[in-house]
Amino acid sequence: MKLNTSIRLSLGAATAALFLGGCVIVDADEHVRADWSSDRSYGELMGADVTNGIVTARVTSNGCTTKDFIGADIDKTGENRFSVGFYRERQDYCEAYIPEGVELSWSFEELGIPQGAAVRIRNDISN
Repeated sequence: MKLNTSIRLSLGAATAALFLGGCVIVDADEHVRADWSSDRSYGELMGADVTNGIVTARVTSNGCTTKDFIGADIDKTGENRFSVGFYRERQDYCEAYIPEGVELSWSFEELGIPQGAAVRIRNDISN
């Protein structure tokens, strides 16, 4: 038995409606945006370390963040003691999924801190 064209189209439309009616759209863009406030506030770091004359900060990234994206305020807080606050100078508008962020390092010399100084990071650290 042959179905006429209008019945076949109706059956096709009804079948499509059944399948598409239960369609779920998932937003795959669930990663943390690397978007610290642009008012030079010290964004929350994912981690930080000061060892052997190197200051390392783990920051959120969408795939493009480099040291050029991050600024640092350095203050002398006492004799041979310094504090460093990191802030985002440029936003990272890339679309990579990097849940662990990126680790960026600066030497004491790059930051203008003398070797052997005690350094404290002013940013909050997330766990």
